[in-house]
Amino acid sequence: MGFYRPLITGRKARPSRDGHGKQAVLSLPAAAAVMYLVVSGGPYGLEEAIGAAGPVVALVLCLVLPFVLSLPVALMAAELTALIPLEGGFYFWVKEAFGPFAGFVEAYLTILYTAVDMTIYPVLFAAYLSFLVPMASWARLVLELAVIWVAGLLNLGGVRLAGRAALILAGLAVGPFLGLLLTAAWRANLLPRFFVSTSTLTSQSRLAALAAALTVITWNFCGWENLSVAAGELENPRRNYLRAVLIVIPLVSLSYLLAIALSMAQPDAHLTWTLGSFVELGRQVGGRLGGVAIALGGAVSALAVFEASLLWSSRLPFVLAAEGYLPAPLAALWRFTQTPGRAIVLSCIAFSLLLPLGFLNLVALDVMFYMAALALEMAALVRLRRLRPLRDGLFTIGGGKAALYFTVGAPLVVWLVSLALELGGQSSRLNVMVAGALVAAAVPIYWFCKHRYGGPAKVEN
Repeated sequence: MGFYRPLITGRKARPSRDGHGKQAVLSLPAAAAVMYLVVSGGPYGLEEAIGAAGPVVALVLCLVLPFVLSLPVALMAAELTALIPLEGGFYFWVKEAFGPFAGFVEAYLTILYTAVDMTIYPVLFAAYLSFLVPMASWARLVLELAVIWVAGLLNLGGVRLAGRAALILAGLAVGPFLGLLLTAAWRANLLPRFFVSTSTLTSQSRLAALAAALTVITWNFCGWENLSVAAGELENPRRNYLRAVLIVIPLVSLSYLLAIALSMAQPDAHLTWTLGSFVELGRQVGGRLGGVAIALGGAVSALAVFEASLLWSSRLPFVLAAEGYLPAPLAALWRFTQTPGRAIVLSCIAFSLLLPLGFLNLVALDVMFYMAALALEMAALVRLRRLRPLRDGLFTIGGGKAALYFTVGAPLVVWLVSLALELGGQSSRLNVMVAGALVAAAVPIYWFCKHRYGGPAKVEN
């Protein structure tokens, strides 16, 4: 295999080692930084929700979704990571609960939403940077490709390097908004107007506006279980996953609420808000320097989210290859940093090819695929309570059956509401049809991959 060694499947994932023989694991601070970036990366991108439905609707959604979406998903991920701390995370949760086909469908759905989700961030990077330096479309494409491959190199350097980069980039992404908030408060013009000209909803556009706002904000609160794919590379995953969740949920929620409060500082400014409008708000509140800081923060945030997300998304082809659904060379680890080098490069190639796709449609597809995968994970949570009832010393969601049913049901209600709103618009219905067709394709793709590459090895009793 040259510079690669094969992964032996069917055993607990081990922390990789760096070039000095030390365990290359994500510490709790690094894991929290990676999780923050995987889920959020700051409030960049919220502009579309504020512009669609107004800051009050966006504010209410950002107050409600942490309790009915973020917290239930995070608790589910913490319980199942403690129970099954394997490299591959939710794939193995669903596989153990319902068998190989369900596990494959979970991984397939995750690859679908990862493909559209990861394409968004290089586009965001170039969009925010273009506020500072106007550039031709070819130059933006070069920048977008650079984001993909710089992040790929950081991930090839190992999980420790990626974790340290995440800590630095998270600080750089959030810093401009904190500075802008302090500037606005110092100038005493942070005067939210909750009841005056704060909604763009009309009788004709109400459903479409609500659908756009809910979809964008749901997208901004998704991804709490994604880091479980790299659970074998976390330091003490059974304890630190939950700790990272408890650190990150308040930070994500607070960053969104502060950003929306800032959008209320300028009366009626939200009426024309689109992607990147935080840059103009930065100029209004903090002058030229404020606009520059927000533009740079948005670019850094996009790079940071992409780099952190690649840490887990590149492990999916790696795990599927190890399970016998993709070519075996993708399951090899690079000897120098013990990273799935071929899987990382393949992921970067795929994201490069997908760059030409649009923001709101990408987000809508992303949320639909994500929620379908989440439904399988929640079903696995219930099923594994019955299959593996002994949890001595492991974190388990308390509160009995009532808490369990709320944990499972609340995010699915959000999905159904979002889906119903999506069906209210012509272009949105097309997104639902495309998503449905791609989900249905899981059956023939599973059959092909299993027969072409052999599928998982049967476990002998």
